[in-house]
Amino acid sequence: MDFDTISFFYGLGYLDPKIEWYTEHGFINSDQYKQITGKDYVAPTTQSTTTQATTTSTTN
Repeated sequence: MDFDTISFFYGLGYLDPKIEWYTEHGFINSDQYKQITGKDYVAPTTQSTTTQATTTSTTN
């Protein structure tokens, strides 16, 4: 898809997958995203959580 097609379908509310997908996969750039949506594009972040087990021992 190109910018005009994505913009057209977004305007109709028929864009699937979400418009962010088209930006993430290079069909449109962040400037075009803003032009279509009126919002700045924020790239998704990958968060990894690390859980560290803590062992406490008490000596009586």
